[in-house]
Amino acid sequence: MNKHPDWALKHKVKGTELRLIRGKYYLYEISSKWNPEIKRAKKITGKYLGRITEHAGFIKKKQAVGEVEFSDKTKIAVKESGVAVLIKNWFNEYNQLLEKHFPTCWQSIVALSYGKLAFHSAMKNMKFHYQHSFLSELFPDAAISPSQLTKFLRDLGSDRRKIVDFFKEFNQANDNIIFDGTDLLSNSNKMDLPKLSKSKKGSFDSVLNIMFVFSVGQQQPVYYRILPGNIKDIKSFKLSLEEAQIKDAIIIADKGFYSESNIKKLNSENLNYIIPLRRNSSLIDYEYIKTNSKEDFDGFFKYEKNIIWYKTETKDKVKINIYLNDKLKAEESTDYLKRIETHPEKYSLENYYKKQHSFGTLTLVENNSKSPEQVYLAYKERSQVEGMIDVLKNTLEADKSYMQNEQALEAWMFINYIALLWYYKIIRALREHELNSTYSPMDLILFLKEVKKVKINDKWYDAETTAKTLKLLEKLQIHIT
Repeated sequence: MNKHPDWALKHKVKGTELRLIRGKYYLYEISSKWNPEIKRAKKITGKYLGRITEHAGFIKKKQAVGEVEFSDKTKIAVKESGVAVLIKNWFNEYNQLLEKHFPTCWQSIVALSYGKLAFHSAMKNMKFHYQHSFLSELFPDAAISPSQLTKFLRDLGSDRRKIVDFFKEFNQANDNIIFDGTDLLSNSNKMDLPKLSKSKKGSFDSVLNIMFVFSVGQQQPVYYRILPGNIKDIKSFKLSLEEAQIKDAIIIADKGFYSESNIKKLNSENLNYIIPLRRNSSLIDYEYIKTNSKEDFDGFFKYEKNIIWYKTETKDKVKINIYLNDKLKAEESTDYLKRIETHPEKYSLENYYKKQHSFGTLTLVENNSKSPEQVYLAYKERSQVEGMIDVLKNTLEADKSYMQNEQALEAWMFINYIALLWYYKIIRALREHELNSTYSPMDLILFLKEVKKVKINDKWYDAETTAKTLKLLEKLQIHIT
């Protein structure tokens, strides 16, 4: 009489063995091999095949990647999937906008932006990265082979109107907008845009000028415009605002921008601005600071746990806000005195006496209806657009262009812009979950590039993922499997 019930025995076929373990039935492979020492066949238990229940019958073991039995005919492919799935799922809002404005080529834009964000790749290597990524399975219509790429870039870059319409998707009322520009090296002698000009590094090079608009409220870039390398005219601000249809913009310049002629031009174009003055500017009156009395100041506010005193004056029809941070003043004073001891050839007590009243101060020329505190905060936010430019040049490695025509250059810049949008979404997530002091966006990308999918005999499997990567994704509430 069989000790096992019929509903379990019917699944026991030749080459298998039925086992009852803690009240549950399991099926294993079984074979035999002649053992000459004991002069009889010896049973050999093979791999576990699955379990058996009365109602469900045979339940095949779920096959994991590491447990697949490979043969000479097994077809295997491995592709990066972490960043690919992040783009498909987590960046979907941007994908939808790309599909809306670029219906015939949006997947190519996604593929190129992937290569820029994940690998800082040159255009000639984009197809390689795309083919080795699961992105090629998720977005199979990207046409970025070398034979297709030249035409694609020219077609994309030739229609600036579509690019600007894409920008307009991010226009918001009452958004605090900051303008800034930078120069990029260009190795092209076939375009009119690159010009020999003094770069921000101080050297004379063949450069392009890129004007950016950064949204403080949205924490992301919302516009760019490419200008000739020798164009730094204020009128370009006005034209950019008109093209982007951006309102409430504030042009926040860097030190050295101030001049009477620049102020007149800004005012004539009805542009809002905040411009810092150098500490040795004749427009700054330090006399009431010398008394060490705060009675002459208009008031104070707190910024990052520091007390900031302020005073507003009007001089030569220019509105001037001077700010004093006593903590910073003490630090700068101490630092200067230390330098007198370590570098007496550059620093002296005589110069210290001349500079001491300017330590800890910041002076801003502006024409806004904002309060002195709001003006101060707006200027401090300028560091964010400076940080964005640093990401573009140093993280995405887009500090120079090799494009040989203006249409391809426009397309190349748009690809970098999409990568910047993705980058800043990661920044926002890291800040939201208080992880930005531990991880950078490129740390997350690095971890995700190690997440793979394996294709075995035409079926895709998730490969093993490290616990550290899974833990970070869990904290960010990102799901990629």
